[in-house]
Order: sequence, then structure tokens, then C-alpha cells
Amino acid sequence: MTELRAALQDALGPLYRVEREVRPVGDCRLFVALERPSGPELLVKVLPGQLSLAVDSGVFEREVLLLAPRLGHPGLVTPKGAGRAGSFVYHTRPFVAGTTLRAWLARHGEFPLRQAVTILRDVLAGLAHAHAAGVAHGDLRPEHVLLADGGSAQLADAGIVDAVGRSLPGGAPRRKSPARRCARRRTWPPSTARGAGGAGEAGGARGTVVARGARATTCSPWGCSPTRC
Repeated sequence: MTELRAALQDALGPLYRVEREVRPVGDCRLFVALERPSGPELLVKVLPGQLSLAVDSGVFEREVLLLAPRLGHPGLVTPKGAGRAGSFVYHTRPFVAGTTLRAWLARHGEFPLRQAVTILRDVLAGLAHAHAAGVAHGDLRPEHVLLADGGSAQLADAGIVDAVGRSLPGGAPRRKSPARRCARRRTWPPSTARGAGGAGEAGGARGTVVARGARATTCSPWGCSPTRC
């Protein structure tokens, strides 16, 4: 841990100071860095070792930077950048104070129906914006739904799976990308269906319908029964 943290500090400095490590998501380790001298916090997500070695970090950084201007929506956490720290590849986004949907459900159980519908609306609005911009989420699951302290829900990591896929040898997005090792227990299907094409007009629209159907008719992630929803 000390070596990785030191490598991240070298990569992020002098603009950011690595403050702490937070709970990992699957095989991905997460760190919080603070913009010097007292700016906003940054979430740094480190890809697993084997995946980092396979990824072309220059291509990955370019792909992440191209995502950012396409994901400017309140329901999405906009990626900021990417890079390499020693043998590890990372990407960054603003740190969202709050918790994940997975963690909230583990601690508290089911949501009241009204709150579940509000979160669902926020998630679908973010997905609709991403798909309209030609971006598929690729790894939609409760770990990537962030519940901010202010009560709103935001989707993180939209488009990252495809960015990793384009950075691997061969350069083609892979729907079973190793990037998905960065989360546990898939609960929802990816936001694009197999065979739906890309995230353009046809693929994106179909992906939105698939994602919406998974939430609106299979309510176990929210802790409510299908009849109540």
C-alpha cells in the first residue's frame, strides 16, 4: 500500500496531495486526494495490477478526457482524467461525499418507495443523457450509484469500461472487459444489451430500455417487491 500511495503522489503532485484510502470496489483500490492548498477532493480509482499492465495508459487517458465533455449532467459524475502511477493505471473523478447504493442497502435495508422512485429517476436521467451523447455505462451496478449527502443520486464511471477496452491490445471495446473486475456481484445488466450495437442511436436507445426495464420490473436492488413497484 505504501508503494502504491507513493507512486500516486508522484503522479498527482504537486497539484494534489493523497489524503487517504477508502473502501475498495472489487479489485479496484480507491484513494482520496485533496487539491492543494485547500481545493476540492478527488477520487482516484486504481485498476488491478494485471489489467494495468495490459492497458495503454496514453490511450486510456485520451479516452477518459474525451468522455468528460460528453457527460455534463447532474445525474452523472464527470471523469476528470487518467494516468499511470508506477505499474498501475488510474482514473479520477470528483469525490462525492455520501455513500453508494450497495453500502446504503447493506446498512439500512429497503428504501421507502417514494425515495426509491426518486433515486431511479435520477439514475435514468443520467443514463438518458449519456446514451444521447453516445456513451454506454457498460458496468451498471449499485456500487456505481452514489447517494450524495444532499440526497441526490449520481452515476459514476459511465463509459469507463469501453475506454479500458479501447486501451487494450486490439483496441476494440469488449462487453466482458476485465474492467468489470472493479465491482462485485453484478445485480443489474450492463446498460447496453449484447448485440445491441454500440452506444449510438440504436445501441444507446436499446440500452436505455434494457436498463429501465431491469430497474422498474426487477426491484430487488431497491429492496422492494415487484408488486409494490
